[in-house]
Amino acid sequence: MQNTSPAETNETLKIEGLSKAFDGRYALENISFSVRRGEIVGLIGRSGAGKTTLLRCLNGADSVDSGRVLVEGRNLSTLKERELLVLRQRIGLVFQGFNLLQSRTVSGNISLALEILGVPRKERLHRIQQLIHLVGLEGHEAKYPSQLSGGQKQRVGIARALAGHPAILLCDEATSALDPEATTSILTLLETINTELGVTIVLITHEMDVIRRLAHRVLVLDQGRIVEDISGEALSRGEAEHSLTQSFISRLSNNAEDMEVAGYASSGF
Repeated sequence: MQNTSPAETNETLKIEGLSKAFDGRYALENISFSVRRGEIVGLIGRSGAGKTTLLRCLNGADSVDSGRVLVEGRNLSTLKERELLVLRQRIGLVFQGFNLLQSRTVSGNISLALEILGVPRKERLHRIQQLIHLVGLEGHEAKYPSQLSGGQKQRVGIARALAGHPAILLCDEATSALDPEATTSILTLLETINTELGVTIVLITHEMDVIRRLAHRVLVLDQGRIVEDISGEALSRGEAEHSLTQSFISRLSNNAEDMEVAGYASSGF
């Protein structure tokens, strides 16, 4: 696990007093936090805690009822539609279910994101090759999703998310559909993207091993509120204050013990 937060202090993302309700019931209530450039922040919480709703608010897919979402200092709520579309290019999305077009090859799926951005064909082809090299898919350019493993599909999804040179990568359960070996390889890739490209990463996951491996900070959501904001180091040391966070730490410890008994402790899985 990376145990130090990035040196940068400037904020890529800032949330101020965000609230969102559905049918009169708060899904998110008075959420406030910031994410520094180059930081990896994990979002954890029970099912229904508001994690996915928060992620949708962060990329402008859902409007907020009150509060502000600022991406690189720009308030999503005050932007005109065209301005919002441009700013959303600075936000990449990685999905649990990959969301690939079955009728397009690896190159074609990556190209689609560039086509939407209006990138000229020559530049598009160059960018596709850059991304295929970055995510380790050389030799798979002409394959269709049905010919790929789960890990390879997610690599295509990550390449597509990076096509527009985003400042922020939002990952919604990006490894939960993968086997342990593929999960390890995808986490290594995300670490590389963070350290070498300086991309800020916000990830939703229920997998505590993912949090332990990647997160500089962890936000714990419960019933639409942030109940704890804790560093990855403090989480690993078991220094949580809230009972919900403590239960997650207990789960992490139990998982580690189970893997050691199973003989996986030395494998990194």
